[in-house]
Amino acid sequence: MATCDVALIREQGVRFAVVCVADHVIDSPSQRENALAAWASELGVPIALMGARRHRTFGRPDIVRWLANINPGCLPWRRATIS
Repeated sequence: MATCDVALIREQGVRFAVVCVADHVIDSPSQRENALAAWASELGVPIALMGARRHRTFGRPDIVRWLANINPGCLPWRRATIS
C-alpha cells in the first residue's frame, strides 16, 4: 500500500490529479512510471506527479505546464492510499 497527498482538481472543465511523491520517485524512470500508472488507475483521472521537497513534476504535459504557474500550497491536498 502507498499513501500520498493527492490534489483532485477541476480546471476549465477538465478533471485531473496531482500526486505528491518522494523526490527519488521523480528521479527514477521506472518508479515514476509505476507510480503514475498506479495512481491513474486508482483515481480514474489523468495524473501528474510532484516531488515533495523540490516540487519537480512529471506527467501529462498539459498538467505539468499548468503546475508551473501554481503554488503547491494552494492545491486542495488530501491524504489517499492505494493498495
